[in-house]
Amino acid sequence: PAGAAEPALPGRRRSAPPGGSAVHEATSVGACRVLLGSATPSLESWQATVVGRYQRLTMNERIGGAEQQGSLPAVRLVDMNHQPKHCTIAPPLLDAIAQRIARGEQSLIFLNRRGYAPVLACHDCGWKSECPHCSAFRVFHKIDRTLRCHHCGFTERVPRACPACGNIDIAPVGKGTERLEEHIAELLAGVTRPDGSPLRIARIDADTTRLKGALESQLASVHAREVDVLVGTQMIAKGHDFRHITLVAAINPDGALFSSDFRAPERLFGLLMQAAGRAGRDADHGEASEMWVQTFHPQHPLFAALKKHDYPAFAAQELKEREAAGMSPFGFSALVRAEARDQAVAQGFLNAAAAAAQTQQLPGHDAVTPYPAVPMTIQRVANIERAQMLVESPSRAALQRFLAAWQPLLHQTRQQGDFKSLVRWAIDVDPLAI
Repeated sequence: PAGAAEPALPGRRRSAPPGGSAVHEATSVGACRVLLGSATPSLESWQATVVGRYQRLTMNERIGGAEQQGSLPAVRLVDMNHQPKHCTIAPPLLDAIAQRIARGEQSLIFLNRRGYAPVLACHDCGWKSECPHCSAFRVFHKIDRTLRCHHCGFTERVPRACPACGNIDIAPVGKGTERLEEHIAELLAGVTRPDGSPLRIARIDADTTRLKGALESQLASVHAREVDVLVGTQMIAKGHDFRHITLVAAINPDGALFSSDFRAPERLFGLLMQAAGRAGRDADHGEASEMWVQTFHPQHPLFAALKKHDYPAFAAQELKEREAAGMSPFGFSALVRAEARDQAVAQGFLNAAAAAAQTQQLPGHDAVTPYPAVPMTIQRVANIERAQMLVESPSRAALQRFLAAWQPLLHQTRQQGDFKSLVRWAIDVDPLAI
């Protein structure tokens, strides 16, 4: 309902809507038992089992009853440094997909980027399809000839010529699932199914599943073996029981290896390991199933652990690095986010609130480190400027005391004349993305 306060999640504090009061919900511990299940648990949950706070239960058999080590797909790393320049799918992988089609088996090609191309560009003047309302590019969608912003939804028809210089030779840069689907159809044009009929390619992403019932219909066609090659984003990489897929391929996973977000490698490993789990779920094809990963960094420790399906080894390495850096689960943090029509107002609000907290010596301040406010990665969305301030502490209790005392101060700071134009602010404890 309009004007209603958003219920707070357990352990999180958020600012209230204008005119409202902040809501904080505390959790209570009772006799209820909670079972968390995942092939790739969060590192916080894993560390809790290491120190004995959680009890770890290990499942030693995969679905179907076969022994786990004997039925998990073999992981093959393709070094893209040794492949033809600018190739999207390495020739060995393309040949492996063709062999699967000829045997009547299915393949899953995973690319976590929808649309035809992430950017439309003019190589004469350097124009790119930037969104006028966001600090992001509009994605080229060939199927309806539109440039669409995936953040604010702003959509326009593709211009006939470059809006800046008039050059008619504007071209897509990069590949999304729509373009990948088209490219695979071109590369496998001569490949046929065992009965001699042409191969069938399907794409599942947010664009192809907009209509009610579209996702269910497409998944049914995959289960009915009406699809030979399935192309999609992460929405098909987890949770699905595809019985006849024997090959899974990740096309471009390198972006998360060197992300500024310290959780990016954890998310990448979980996504790749879960995607690998879509292959070989049928006991008749389990031993022949494969997971192909195209990468320019095949020596990265993340891929070494992935080849062995060794989540404990990956977790041990990541936890060692996080402990050295004082990051979760060995340190605790909160993000204070502010949104305004002007970036200076958003950052000024956060810095002023932090200065006031330091002046008043709030409880727990001596064990808390607030960093200067900075723009968020995507600084502007729908003409709203966004800034954030990271607050860290080695003690969760000290962090909670500080945030509880700081919240009224944040409300007071907003009432100051310079910050009345602030749109909203929020405190995110244990942020999942920084």
